[in-house]
Amino acid sequence: MDPLSIIAGTAGVLDVSCRFLAFVKDVKKRSGTVDQVLQTLSEEVKTIQRTTAIVKDLFKARVKDEIEVEALYREKFDDAWLHVYDLLHKCKSTIGSLLRLLEEIQDVQTPKAAKRFHGVLKELKRRARDADFVALRRELTNYCHTLQLLLSSIEILSSYEGRSSQKNFADEMRDQLSRLSRQIAKLYPLLESQSGSKLRGAFDAATAVASLGSQNEHFDIPQSVSSIFTGREDYLKELASLMFNPVSDEVSPGRQNSQKRFVIYGLGGSGKTQFCCKFAQDNRRRFWGVFWVDCSSIDRAQETFGAIAKTAGLEPNERAAKKWLSSVDKPWLLIIDNVDDANFPLDDYFPKGENGHILITTRNPPHKTQGTIGRGFFDFSRWNSEAAPKLLLKASNEPRPWSDSLHKSAVKISDALGELPVALIVAGRTIMKGLCSWHDYLRYFETSWKRMRARARGLTSGHQGQSEKDSPFKVYASFEMMLKSLGNERGQTANDAMELLNVFSFLYRGNISVSLLTQAVINPRLEQEQDTSEQDEQNSGANAGKRVMGWMRDASSLINTVLKADQPRPILPQVLRLPKGTSDDFDEDRLREALVELSQRSLIMYHTDRDAYSMHPLLHTWVRERPEMRTADQAIWCKAAATVLSQAILLPPLGRTTMGDDFRRTLLPHVLSVRRYSDEIERYFSKNRAERKGLPLVIRSYMDKKDAVAMAKYGLVFSQCGMFEEAVKLQYAANVSASEQLGASDPCTIKVQLALASTYWQLGEGNQAAVLQEGCLENLPESLREDHPQRLRTMDSLGESRWMQGRYDEALELHSKAMKGFTAIFGPDDENTCRAKDHLGRVESKFHRYESAHQLHLDAVKGLTATLGEEHLDTIIAKDNLAQACLGLGDSHLDEARTLAEKVREVRTRKLGRDHPYSLWATLNLAQVKAAQGNFAEAENDIKPGLHVALKTLGGDHVGVLWARMHLGWTYHLAGRDEAAIEELKDVIERQAKLPTAVRGMHPDRLTATVMLSECYANVGRRDEAIAVCTEAVKGHREIGGHEVPVIGKLEERIRELKAS
Repeated sequence: MDPLSIIAGTAGVLDVSCRFLAFVKDVKKRSGTVDQVLQTLSEEVKTIQRTTAIVKDLFKARVKDEIEVEALYREKFDDAWLHVYDLLHKCKSTIGSLLRLLEEIQDVQTPKAAKRFHGVLKELKRRARDADFVALRRELTNYCHTLQLLLSSIEILSSYEGRSSQKNFADEMRDQLSRLSRQIAKLYPLLESQSGSKLRGAFDAATAVASLGSQNEHFDIPQSVSSIFTGREDYLKELASLMFNPVSDEVSPGRQNSQKRFVIYGLGGSGKTQFCCKFAQDNRRRFWGVFWVDCSSIDRAQETFGAIAKTAGLEPNERAAKKWLSSVDKPWLLIIDNVDDANFPLDDYFPKGENGHILITTRNPPHKTQGTIGRGFFDFSRWNSEAAPKLLLKASNEPRPWSDSLHKSAVKISDALGELPVALIVAGRTIMKGLCSWHDYLRYFETSWKRMRARARGLTSGHQGQSEKDSPFKVYASFEMMLKSLGNERGQTANDAMELLNVFSFLYRGNISVSLLTQAVINPRLEQEQDTSEQDEQNSGANAGKRVMGWMRDASSLINTVLKADQPRPILPQVLRLPKGTSDDFDEDRLREALVELSQRSLIMYHTDRDAYSMHPLLHTWVRERPEMRTADQAIWCKAAATVLSQAILLPPLGRTTMGDDFRRTLLPHVLSVRRYSDEIERYFSKNRAERKGLPLVIRSYMDKKDAVAMAKYGLVFSQCGMFEEAVKLQYAANVSASEQLGASDPCTIKVQLALASTYWQLGEGNQAAVLQEGCLENLPESLREDHPQRLRTMDSLGESRWMQGRYDEALELHSKAMKGFTAIFGPDDENTCRAKDHLGRVESKFHRYESAHQLHLDAVKGLTATLGEEHLDTIIAKDNLAQACLGLGDSHLDEARTLAEKVREVRTRKLGRDHPYSLWATLNLAQVKAAQGNFAEAENDIKPGLHVALKTLGGDHVGVLWARMHLGWTYHLAGRDEAAIEELKDVIERQAKLPTAVRGMHPDRLTATVMLSECYANVGRRDEAIAVCTEAVKGHREIGGHEVPVIGKLEERIRELKAS
């Protein structure tokens, strides 16, 4: 290096330091005192000044005395001086920036200026420059520490000249290098600071010098470090900081003065061992010895400990190795690998004493508690989503720079493979060999696995194809060992665990909650109690003669019921069964033990925040499709998963709680998963039957009662998640089957029909819903009196459909009768009573009796809040209806309407999702209120995005979509944009005439839209058209709702006004 550059660098720092200190001195002179912040900063600058002076003197001495280090160390020596030069320039720049920042707040023209320096930070904050000041101060401190570190390195190298052969020199240098290593470790956290990247080169230079004192004599790791090692860099830095930082608070509380142990936990193939090898290699110079033991079994642990003892020249056994390590007063690292067995006595394999550093790799969660420093463990269950695609791209040897399309393909593959490193490496090698393209890899992986699975089951033979090293089997190999280990266990817990795992492989791989499993056991008993209670009520309310006549009428249904009375018990894991014919309680402890068994083997992962489990996607596939799982076995376990789901779901009136509703919505992914795998299995069986020529055709078995109920329950889940079309398909099939197999009057059939009717209602198909509900009323047993709760609930549901049909008189009668009946049986605040009140309030609004409607909805909200909770969806529906009643009452209630509507939208969006139909509906209702308040632009901005979503999910002719467009048109009208409103409303009216629930082209919503259109015509002077559509609305109301609908009188009065104008 040019001597002048160092001299110039020191001169620059000294110059700016002097100017800074002169500035502070001048401040003190003028103000009589100096702010503490400024005083402390001055001391820091003086430290830099002194350090720079040492640099200057040291460099002059080097030049004057022509100090030359030995050739072996010259490169390190020059590198250290190069970074000194760089730091000098950084110090000069930073001090200069601090000086300019302080000069900004100085005002030499006023006597008040000096006083500002009594509160430097306060003044800087006022000018929004405090963050800059703090950052510059921190930079300066870091530069100073790093400069001192380099000076120590240079002094050590300089002392080598001519002394390497002197007596005791080696011991002296070892001590100096040891002190330098400790200094580096102490300052290591600086690299994590904002200016850390600027210090990396200097730290590397000092570390290179410290490595001269490395005494690494033993280095044994289980595998070489991959040249494409990617990700986990932050973990490597954190672990180094914990292992080598002398600060005591890095040690876990209560474990000071103990061995430094750290656990790497994760699934097989997640890179635990590779990470430990990388850490050992990166920090090799810090350890006198690096050793490895394989604890996959006790035999392997003793064997590998014996190898360590042999290295020491001792008897090759575990005890000798541990004793040797305990006695060594030098830094060593022991990697205890593959501690996966829950019963492995890990505590017995730690060398005694406080010396040493230990890394433990495990798939067993309880072993995570063995860590003694920092958080104690790293969880490799999930990976950095940015690092995974990079590893895949590196493994494929794709040249850089990587295109956006290539990166997207890598992300897609990484996601599908669950970001498992071993799977990503296999994928990269496969693509590199040209066996498939990036676009085609996932298909290739699946078909390759299917071929290997078929060969393993002896179904095919032939060319092996891809080598096992890079095949899907390499990915699944660790899973196979995990399952075999579990399968080799004997006992109830292991058997329960294996059965649960088989069931989980057909459920969705995430959020397998404990409540799903417990409800699957508890709910059937609740349903049985309800069925028994209903049967007792029927029997007690009818005389023998009537029962005989009833049996004769339903003879075919009775025969079917008797034939199925002794059906086999549902397919379930043993742990989820209650003993038949007993009242024993469910043994939840047994279930938890089985789940813990799976979790300890990393076959499932536990999430404490949700009390739920999940499976890695590849493990999920392996369990379901492993070679020994034949299609017949898959059918059994898929059926078991379906049974668990079905039994966990309760049909109304059971399970109508906030918790029940929320719980059912979480089951949607599981329902989709079970149905998907069930369909795949059925297609496989159908294909086999078709290929068996000459054999008699096997007819698929009918859907029995349990199947029908299951379909209805799945439909309920779809419906509550806003997937109404899918719900109808399932519930319709269940209804047909239940009606044919059990008869129309069977309680199961009636439940299925009411569930289907409810879904039709959600779709706006009131006619279909009403037909089913009328049938249910007719088919209810005569023994259920007019005031029986089941009959009243059915009447109340039918009233909702009549309301949708526009038959308000009938709706009024049905809801009134239901409300009175429920009040007499359960009281005025019961949830059934409150629902009937809420429904009645909607009818009252149609008669424009808003005061009455408001009171009914208010009572419903209070009662439902008390019985079901403030955020139960029925309570929210009542609040939504209350907001609409407030809207009808006009200006005096608009603020109340808005508060309610905003609350409804917030709860529905949070619980159901932004794009759920009910959330969109809530947004529309809030927009109506905003429009009524004159916030037209805001209302329009609310309606349009939701309408866009609804058009895609529900279609342009859905009743809800047309209702939204109708109010969008009305918002245009209120905003004075009548021509736009007319165009929108005309198209809406034309579509509403074709709705399934329209009667001769008339629909209640269409009549509302017609009245709106009339007002728009009138507003632009098109009087005749306004009169014509208003007359059409009167005619429609008379056809649908009768002559007594109050709105008719108002419309006729409006027609007279238009004619007179």
